Amino acid sequence: MIFIFNTMSNQVKVSIGGKEFTLRGENEFKIKHCAQEVDQQLKTLQGTLTDQSTQTLSLVAALNLAEQKFELQEQVNKSHNRFLSEIKKMTAFINQSIQS
Repeated sequence: MIFIFNTMSNQVKVSIGGKEFTLRGENEFKIKHCAQEVDQQLKTLQGTLTDQSTQTLSLVAALNLAEQKFELQEQVNKSHNRFLSEIKKMTAFINQSIQS
């Protein structure tokens, strides 16, 4: 999570949707990168959903980013499961080779 509210965190100024925000967090690069992702989502949506309010665009941007996160997590889970399956096959093969 980016927004850590303690005295040790850094203040980082970012622009999202044409508005300036001061955020706090440990990793300035990460904060700026995330802010740029949100800003890019808003810009893309503003170009396609020209009749929608900023609030609606912000909600759709958040949903789009959540969907991207969900899809990436699914990919990670599938890769992890394939990896575990291959490890089990290799382990079984090695155990069988040792016993032979």
